[in-house]
Amino acid sequence: MSDIPPATPERVRAFHAAYVRETELPMSLGFDRQRSWHTLLTKTFGEPPAALEIADLVQVIRYLRSGIAKGERNPGCLRFRNLIEQPDYFEEELAMARKVASLRQRSKPRPEAVTTALPNGGSVTRLDQRQPQSEPVPIDEATERFMRDYRERQSRRQSQPQPAEQ
Repeated sequence: MSDIPPATPERVRAFHAAYVRETELPMSLGFDRQRSWHTLLTKTFGEPPAALEIADLVQVIRYLRSGIAKGERNPGCLRFRNLIEQPDYFEEELAMARKVASLRQRSKPRPEAVTTALPNGGSVTRLDQRQPQSEPVPIDEATERFMRDYRERQSRRQSQPQPAEQ
């Protein structure tokens, strides 16, 4: 089992300050909330089990805020009682946030470094900005027919005279 840092008052205050900053929900740190932070901070998360870091808390909150902005989540998911007071719920959200982050990282093509020799004997290294070549996707007959019909409808629509505005 990994070493879990103690849930000291300083650590609890730091986590609470990060929560308030990221959620923009100003709230006091009373005894009940301190107890909730203590419960959350003494739990291990993930595989391999690791102690919760402020970066993890920020990652979860930003993941949830992104879902709210897209209309996929309810703003209530950021409430203290929903996120912090329920460690199992928090762990599920942390796992989802990590998964989404890893998928984003894998989907971005990494530019290669290109080194160019200079006439004075030096060199310059820069990132190659060329886009990776994509392979054409084979299109089935039904898709081809749909696209042909769509283009025909578009061209007919554009060739029709537009009604005058009144």
